Amino acid sequence: MWPFTSSYPTVRPDDIHDQTFDYVIVGGGTAGCVLASRLSETPNVSVLLLEKGQICDNFLSRIPLLSQNYEFPFLQSVLRMTQRDPYNGRPTELWAAEALGGTTRINALLWTRGWPGNYISEDVRGWFDDDWTWEKIEPYFKKVEEVVKPRKPQFDLGCIPFVEEAARRVGLPVGQGVNDAGVGPQGCFVMDQTVDGNGQRMSAYKAWLPPHVARERKERLKICVGVVASKLLLSKSETETKARVTGVQLRRGDREYTVKARREVIVCAGAICSPQLLMLSGIGPYGDHKRLGIPLIVEHEILGKYADHLSVPIMMELPRKHTLHCLGNVFVFFWHLLLYVFFGKGLLANGTTSRSIFVCSRAIDKRTMTLRHVDNLNGHHVPDVEIMINPVNCLPAPVNIGNKSLFTWYTTLSQQWSSGHVSLASNDPMADPEISDHHMSYEEERTMRTAVRFTMRLAEEFAKNTGYPHQAKLVVAPGMDLEYLDSLYRPKKGFFQTLWAWARKKRPTEYQRPVPYRRFKHIRPEPGDPYSSAALSKRFPNIEEEKKKRPAWQTVSDEEISDYMDRVVASAQHISSSCRMRWVVNERLKVIGVQNLRVADASVFPRIPSGHTMAPVMMVAERCAEFVKVEWEGKKRD
Repeated sequence: MWPFTSSYPTVRPDDIHDQTFDYVIVGGGTAGCVLASRLSETPNVSVLLLEKGQICDNFLSRIPLLSQNYEFPFLQSVLRMTQRDPYNGRPTELWAAEALGGTTRINALLWTRGWPGNYISEDVRGWFDDDWTWEKIEPYFKKVEEVVKPRKPQFDLGCIPFVEEAARRVGLPVGQGVNDAGVGPQGCFVMDQTVDGNGQRMSAYKAWLPPHVARERKERLKICVGVVASKLLLSKSETETKARVTGVQLRRGDREYTVKARREVIVCAGAICSPQLLMLSGIGPYGDHKRLGIPLIVEHEILGKYADHLSVPIMMELPRKHTLHCLGNVFVFFWHLLLYVFFGKGLLANGTTSRSIFVCSRAIDKRTMTLRHVDNLNGHHVPDVEIMINPVNCLPAPVNIGNKSLFTWYTTLSQQWSSGHVSLASNDPMADPEISDHHMSYEEERTMRTAVRFTMRLAEEFAKNTGYPHQAKLVVAPGMDLEYLDSLYRPKKGFFQTLWAWARKKRPTEYQRPVPYRRFKHIRPEPGDPYSSAALSKRFPNIEEEKKKRPAWQTVSDEEISDYMDRVVASAQHISSSCRMRWVVNERLKVIGVQNLRVADASVFPRIPSGHTMAPVMMVAERCAEFVKVEWEGKKRD
């Protein structure tokens, strides 16, 4: 298979037009690959997998680090933008991949199950008690891991031991793997990554539908790529109380095709495209359908309301050899390329994030920014903040930061209740839906401010108290010159940005600079808040002089942190919950009010786990495959 794609058994739309299959899976991404593989294990069934993208398995797409760069033009990455934020003048970038394997072809390879407490149903927004408790789903995580085989990073940069020491100095345990048995909710964890023993990216495509599996099952598993599902075919007779899905209408170019489903259609198109397909088919909010003239068949007002993890980067300048910017040196790059090609090792054989820090914000001492111990209480406690250790520039692209060698503390709010919204922009299935920006609520912003200040404390410990032998100063952080920060937001016009735009026949994105405007103007300091502007001015009458003498985390105000956050906040690319369990689908992932239709991807999460979404998505798909098999086992094919 090296270096180019080998032959892969796919079918054309003409080959499947008007054909009937037991199961039709819409979307060949993270969940779709798992489902297609599991359902086609049964010899006497027929499975059709539909994917908008292509296979495109090449040498570049298998290199873990390089394939994580969304802007490389040969990775089938897709950029969608939210509506322009009225507060800071810029949209949020949402990245995905349209390819067999979906976003596992370009993600950061991080494998996190989430904590047991993530799957406890404490209220109507939680997971189902009976069917989705930790005891029920842990075996499915293990079953998936037997195939994916995540492993710990094989190479660390020289700054990592000092990061761990900084974590110890603020009260965090250090050293365990994030998925190790019995880990608590707080710590600096080694991150499991989906990289195989040869140093290649273990995408859902490679793990579940590699060429030899597709060839062995080609009589019962048909894979059709390069097609768009334009709508689900629904019927409802006078004797039926629910609508029934009978098939899927497809489009390639200007031509329309139809495929029929004997048993079920399972939608795995992702948290943006799954609700879009349901809406185009007459399922969803009344207002959108009335506006576009689409007949409403089943009303689901909450369909399309999504959740996400939001992140705020805080960056230091370190020596180039301690960041991934060292690969900008042609000799260093070719050395690591040789290590990769001949041994499957080196920087290219890992993702960007070898360590991540998880914290319960309620355990942070607000005055000292150190941590109190939190008992795990049988797994009921979960972290609500993650700080990814990324030795690279993580400012929202496109941003020009100059030739600096940067290290990012990527502070992420990992338990959120607020939501954005996916809605139809038109009734054209080829058009992107309209995506409203996802903002933090009042309480979430308070939590994020505390997390940002705690991160600044971590950075201070790293730079001054761990014995780190080099200068490490904050260069992009709260309290900096905001006019300078605003000036960084201008279009990138480098080689890869131009090539990426050319490959999509689009001009490079014109990126509007943020305006200096506070999003949360209504924020008021709480009684006893030690970090409001008023409190700091009272404590330090000569505040500007104190800023020169004291650590930044002690003298920056909450208002300055909020101003900074408005300019740099970004999506962690964990879009989910747009077809929420309990509300849109039931505990067996069946769409409520529709027969023979399920959804199985990140969109069904009732609540995002405190981590990264790849592992939970595969767990959901594994469970969905079992639900389907159990329901149809022993039944005759009509």
